[in-house]
Amino acid sequence: KRHEVEGVFELYFRQNPFGGEFTVFAGLDECIRYLESFRVTDTDIAYLRTLLPRAEPGFFDWLRALDASDVTVHAVREGTVVFPKCPLLRVHGPIGLAQLLETSLLNLVNFASLVTTNAA
Repeated sequence: KRHEVEGVFELYFRQNPFGGEFTVFAGLDECIRYLESFRVTDTDIAYLRTLLPRAEPGFFDWLRALDASDVTVHAVREGTVVFPKCPLLRVHGPIGLAQLLETSLLNLVNFASLVTTNAA
């Protein structure tokens, strides 16, 4: 099944914040906590059923069984000075799951790195 095929994505940013020359990488701890606790709850599934009434029941079964135990993350060390277009995180896992996680991981890293860089 296509959603179970192993996928890899790299998380990076395009420009340093504030027109600066560097960014301080932060948010790795938040990413790890998010991955450790990632679940789709019964409440989430009930809500999604209202939005996707024609979806196959197997889709919701798949969502209910999801966790991030099959995901591996490689990252630069927290607090490292990083530069645009250099990978900060490399996420390996089933492509369907990796795509669900991608936006949240981007937001966790971008916000924490923005705040940390501003404080540096």
